[in-house]
Amino acid sequence: MSNLKEIISRVKTVSSIIKMTNAMKMVSSVKLKKFKNKIINLKLYKKNIEKFFFILINKKKIKIKIKKNKTNILLIVITSNRGLCGSFNNFLLKTIDKLIKKKYFKENIYIFPIGKIGKKYLEKKYKIYLYNNNLIDNLNEENLSTIVNIIYNKFLKGFFSEIKIIYNNSKLISIKKILPFKRKKKKLFNRNYIFEPYKKKILKYLIPKILKMKIYNSILESITSEHSSRMIAMHKAKDNGIKIKNELLFIYNKLRKEKITKEILEIVGGI
Repeated sequence: MSNLKEIISRVKTVSSIIKMTNAMKMVSSVKLKKFKNKIINLKLYKKNIEKFFFILINKKKIKIKIKKNKTNILLIVITSNRGLCGSFNNFLLKTIDKLIKKKYFKENIYIFPIGKIGKKYLEKKYKIYLYNNNLIDNLNEENLSTIVNIIYNKFLKGFFSEIKIIYNNSKLISIKKILPFKRKKKKLFNRNYIFEPYKKKILKYLIPKILKMKIYNSILESITSEHSSRMIAMHKAKDNGIKIKNELLFIYNKLRKEKITKEILEIVGGI
């Protein structure tokens, strides 16, 4: 009897887990669509502002004054604030370890983690330059502007020679250099444009916008990948839960059948 009660208790527990994983899968499905739409809506703006920006910096007279004092590298690492999303975080963090070991001196590396999971792991191994836990759950203009102003000013003063952003993009790890900018050679950039007011003034206004757009887009892509990974992880968890539940019910029915058979035999034997 105790075995039957124990099995029923386990079946109830597994059923609750199945409901929870299914609910998490549905929530991630809705959020996935939401963030995919945000990326699509940003695409045209991103394309045009980058085009306009590179028209400006490809002009020979336009130069961005940067002090080159140090060889420090800033890595902006985007992970999630929550777990239960498969290997989404682990694979990214292992990639960062390999990248730093292969390409850089650990002493020159500074980390700006976006996401609690990444911060918890990276602060044990590297120097944390900056941290903001609101950027994923509360992604807005004010938060982004504060971050961009800090890192861009440090770059201009020469504290960082290079700034890269690392994040999950679908099933791949994206590693993109956001500073310094590279000039692009295209026929489009050789046309004559009239700029008002001065080019340098426009550029000064435009650079923070470009950086905000790049970081914003990277965070959106990372969040989209996170929800995609969580959907897959929760779908697998749900399937495993159903399998375990069926196995437990099979054992329960078998034991119950044996118990009933035993009771019948005892009654017949008593007669």
